[in-house]
Amino acid sequence: MAELVNLADTTVVKSGNAFCVSLRDGGLPIAEDHPLGVYLDDCRHLRGHALRVGGQPPRLLTSSDAAGAAAAFELTNPDLVLAGGKALPLQSLRVRVERRMLPGAMVDRITLHSHAREPIDVELELLLDADFQPMLEVRGLVERTAREVRREARGHALRFAAVGLDGRERSTLITCAGAVAREDGRLCALLSLEPGEEHSLKVRFELSQPGSRLDDRASMPHPGAQADAWLADRPHFELDAELVDRVLRRALLDLRLLASELDGRGYYAAGVPWYATLFGRDSIIAALQMLAIEPSMAEQTLRLLAARLGTKVDDEHDEEPGKVLHELRVGELAERRLTPLAGYYGTIDATPLFLCLLCEHADWTGSLALFQELRPQVEKALRWMDDYGDLDGDGLLEYRCRSPAGLENQGWKDSWDGVVDELGQPLRAPIALIEPQGYALAAKRRLAHLFELDGDHRIAEDLRAGAARIATGLERFWLADRGFYSMGLDAQKRPSRALASNQGHLLWAEAVPRERAAAIHAALTGPGAYSGWGVRTLGADERAFNPVGYHTGSVWPHDNALFALGLRKYGFDEAFLRIFQDLMDAASHFADYRLPELFAGFSRADYEGPVPYPVACSPQAWAAGALPSMLIAGLGLVPDGLERTLHVRRPSLPRGVRRLALHGLRVADARVDLLFEAVAEDPNRVELSDAQIDGDLEVRSDCARAASHRPGRRRAPG
Repeated sequence: MAELVNLADTTVVKSGNAFCVSLRDGGLPIAEDHPLGVYLDDCRHLRGHALRVGGQPPRLLTSSDAAGAAAAFELTNPDLVLAGGKALPLQSLRVRVERRMLPGAMVDRITLHSHAREPIDVELELLLDADFQPMLEVRGLVERTAREVRREARGHALRFAAVGLDGRERSTLITCAGAVAREDGRLCALLSLEPGEEHSLKVRFELSQPGSRLDDRASMPHPGAQADAWLADRPHFELDAELVDRVLRRALLDLRLLASELDGRGYYAAGVPWYATLFGRDSIIAALQMLAIEPSMAEQTLRLLAARLGTKVDDEHDEEPGKVLHELRVGELAERRLTPLAGYYGTIDATPLFLCLLCEHADWTGSLALFQELRPQVEKALRWMDDYGDLDGDGLLEYRCRSPAGLENQGWKDSWDGVVDELGQPLRAPIALIEPQGYALAAKRRLAHLFELDGDHRIAEDLRAGAARIATGLERFWLADRGFYSMGLDAQKRPSRALASNQGHLLWAEAVPRERAAAIHAALTGPGAYSGWGVRTLGADERAFNPVGYHTGSVWPHDNALFALGLRKYGFDEAFLRIFQDLMDAASHFADYRLPELFAGFSRADYEGPVPYPVACSPQAWAAGALPSMLIAGLGLVPDGLERTLHVRRPSLPRGVRRLALHGLRVADARVDLLFEAVAEDPNRVELSDAQIDGDLEVRSDCARAASHRPGRRRAPG
């Protein structure tokens, strides 16, 4: 496996299905093994990229990848001895690299500006290398295969190419007018600079795959302008707290960055670099989080996954009829069927989450059309839950891995040690996790309403009976002496007695009575579970606790967000705001205000900021979606598009925000602009002070003042 690097110390640019993960100075190490590189469709097209000025690597001053599809690296020279023995002092050159990612290419503009006091001649070199390894080989999940990489140098062009295991050629063409390509993989240019003069070189990297077509968007507006236009074209927030605004902007632009395409349909790739592909659970949760902002992504994700429902019993891929996909990999390993991850179904929760997303989509869009279109797949997914997901007929969803190369754990905590007992030992399969039961209960309850509206009362009754059976089955997880729910039952239905965060998702699913919700609230916000930055995946007093364990003590933003959204539903507003604010604080400590996939579970009292998890994906979809989804929930927005109603219940604002305007929110076929303001006499109380509605929609608020009214628009009732 490639030597792991701290992904918190990297920059990421992405466009479409192509991305680059580099060191902070923009480089990709030439000598050592590493997972960085320029990737397209799961294949690494460039593994080495080292800039040399006067034979030495320049020094990093600062860098930024805030634009998402572009990055800038500000560098300078060390002390140099130039040709002829002339000395060039430290920091005599400004070296700036501007990088832009396109769907099938990368462009670097390298600019040298001389601050020297006399004319200089300086050589600029770019050392390059390619290996065309699939991501699964880079990660060490599949045995590496040596590929013969051909290298061709001609004029100002350098080309790397290799034939993959599928017999198809993949290539990287690098061109730079003003440079000379060398057979050893270098591009070289000799620049003559007068004092105060600057010179730029444009280096273009074209990534070619079988059947690919380069989408050249070099003439499009600057990435920063594109990002602003993207934000303005969607429901957007105006608020009076700069830090909160920056954190939210970063989160939304990360989701824009992770938007990818398959079969002409969009979805959120799970995360860069490891999971830049379609993942059932991750893509669904990210789409759920973004329903208020980007409902079309939910629709496209549902269609993509519906088209890939399991069709047969296939142990190698853990596939079964009606089951929703876990992970889809493309490229040569998939073509040659050298990994089950080419189309892997080892997930217990993606299927009920798929159904929950469909129901939530109907609430926002006010339409049954997608439900009616996908009704055959919905019925297959429901049959999977009853016929295959419930392994022993007790009404609970259980999993066991059948694939030799599959996942032993198949919930969101899918590491080998992610589901443990009180002695720190992994549970033996088949395992019934707690949170999928909640998802399944929510899916059946909510689908019953859609079937009823569609005229099928018999199925609706069956679904409600099934939900009631799951609710009864949840009692098997209750640990009366500990006052919380077990994370899972083992093969003998013995519950783990370890305190874990999984149970928090039951509140999001509204799967338990209020007194039990209060018990979950108390357990997960107590000192053992709560780090000060968020809820830990495993309590600090448990045998298996490790603050830097992937699922055994770390803090995951999406995990906290689902719990927090559930707290709001049950009326635990102060606890919701605490988690919201602590995650907001955590984001402010990370580079570019970006919440990573996870961070370490050390106590907030130990360090000034959250401790990074070295190999966390960043950006990562459901981490990016955590704060926007919590903001929508905090504003108290509950859509009922099928009834042409938007409820506003007990709105709240993040700390430091006194005024927030939400423009362009879509519910059903209507558009609404909302204004929330903190009450001067009581800063903890927030009111909906204005609601401007265009279309057929009623806003029902428990906190509205008399709202202003525009001609032809309906007013929110007080």
